[in-house]
This record gives sequence, C-alpha cells and structure tokens, in this order.
Amino acid sequence: MSGQRMRDRAPGAAVMEQVVRLQEAAPPRSPLARALGVGPLIDDAQPWFTGALGEREVGALLSRLPGGWSAFHAVPVGSGESDVDHLVVGPGGVFVINTKHHRGARVTVYERAVYVGGSKQPYLRNADLEASRVRGLLMRAGIEAPVEPVIVVVGAKELRLRQPPARATVLRAEGLVRGLSRRPPRLDADTVARAAALFDDPATWRPVAPSAETVERFEVIEREVRSAQWVRLGWGLAGALAVVAVALPFLPH
Repeated sequence: MSGQRMRDRAPGAAVMEQVVRLQEAAPPRSPLARALGVGPLIDDAQPWFTGALGEREVGALLSRLPGGWSAFHAVPVGSGESDVDHLVVGPGGVFVINTKHHRGARVTVYERAVYVGGSKQPYLRNADLEASRVRGLLMRAGIEAPVEPVIVVVGAKELRLRQPPARATVLRAEGLVRGLSRRPPRLDADTVARAAALFDDPATWRPVAPSAETVERFEVIEREVRSAQWVRLGWGLAGALAVVAVALPFLPH
C-alpha cells in the first residue's frame, strides 16, 4: 500500500475502482451522444457507481464524529474481493457499517429480513458475517470489544422498521452520527486506541492499492455524469418552451 494507513483510504474506494475499471474498458461517447446528454456510464458500471455515491456520502457523515472516534473505509477483509464499507471504533464500541444506496425506494425491515421495493435482500446475513470477521480479528489480537453490525440506508423514500433485527441496527444515513455518538460508553480509551491502531495498520488486512488516483478518476466520471444530466435537463426545458411558444398564438386573449 506504499505506506498508506487505512485511515487514509477513501470512502467507497473498492466500488470506485470497479467503476473506473469498467468505464476504462468502455468505448468513448460520440460527439453527438455528448451533445444530446447521453450518460457516460455503461450498464455494468451503473450499480457500482450508485454504490460508490452512497459510500462517499456516508464517509462524509462519519468525518463529523466527535473526538475519540475513528472511521476506516473500504476495508479489505478475507482473501477475495470483499470489503467492509466502513469500520468505526469509539467509546460506544466497534461498528461494522454496510451502506445501501436506494434512492427513492421503500425499505421495510423485519427481525430476520430487509425488503427493498418488496424484494427480500440478504443484508442482515451479510452484515452479521462481516461483524463476525471483525470479532475474530479482535479476538486474535487479544482485544475485548463488542462489535455491532449497522446497515445504513441512503436516499430511501421510506424506511419502515416493522420489527427491529436482534443482531443489527438499521437506520437512515441522516441519523448515523447521532446514533453512534450517543451510544453509552462501553470501551475505555486504551481499548479504543488499541483497536484503532489494529484497524489502521495495513498489515492487518489484504493488500490494496492506494486510493488517491482512483478517487481522481472516479470524480472525472462523476462530473461527466452530472454534465450529461444538465444537458438532458436543458433539452427538456428547451422542448417545454417550444411547446409553449407554439401554443401561445392559439390561446384566448
């Protein structure tokens, strides 16, 4: 990792890497497509792009945690390509945070399942697995700390908690920082420091590349996406004005 500490890893780094990789292999847009506001994202990159936006939003929120808290992002766990979206440690404990970006969707939470738009999702199971991995890591390091999985929902039109899950917390992104910082103290300062040092050490995790270049490339793609949206908006506005202009002579005076 070229000396990069884990606390320097950008939120959403892993999913941004996927977006960049897919987009670099895609053919460039034609001048006509750009003029018409056709978006630059290929279909395979769209869900990764949405996920990256969600993780970046939650990462920005976590930067507002008070002193005594540390947040780590896109933490590579296991031997494959899986990662923990956000790993947070502070006086209230250790929290393994999984971000789910569902703009405009209806999310319903039951004791054993989460549904998005009526479709069951494996979020609780996956969150519990990630928390178990972190518990094992702490145990092997001789650090006693409670580990709680948290599922953070970004952008949902509605989030209904029918039955709170027994082994995880599900909440909106807007309530994340308040929810964590108001937890009753469960760890002393020494334990927090030891856990943070363990999480911050790149040797604790699977090797990954520095994220700064990935962020730069992703932000170029994001600007292109936003620009295309503005172009489409402009064409839509122009069309609406044209309709009004045609209709004006026929309106009663």
